[in-house]
Amino acid sequence: MASVENASSNNPQVVRCVEHASAGSFQRGDLVKLASNGKAQIATAGVIFGIARADATGTEDTVFEVERVNANDLYRARYTSSATSQALQGDVVDFTFTAGAHTLSESGATTDAYVVDFDLSGGESIGDTGGKLLIQFIQTAIDSQF
Repeated sequence: MASVENASSNNPQVVRCVEHASAGSFQRGDLVKLASNGKAQIATAGVIFGIARADATGTEDTVFEVERVNANDLYRARYTSSATSQALQGDVVDFTFTAGAHTLSESGATTDAYVVDFDLSGGESIGDTGGKLLIQFIQTAIDSQF
């Protein structure tokens, strides 16, 4: 599974073509942000532009597609937690931004997303810890500078 994927099948996806920053280290499905020069790099807490549709090439200025995140859509992402998935409903969670392996955690979370529901599509059972969550991004976490 990609780090983050859109779970809202009804809404059209807005895709932008952007360039890699010189320090681009991310994989398809990772969250990216835009640096002040408008080039994409791996996202940071509270600054999320979209979901990379290609791996970083390591070559600055290479153009690739990014799916813009939207506060009205649902997204699916893995989490690392000692709490059961159903106990997290309504909580705020934050991402740990590791290339190819973004995960969510509720520990000290304040900026990135709300947990809407738990997701059992990967074979997890109710009461399991870890797994996937359905989330909505917090509007203030979405990078709207461009």
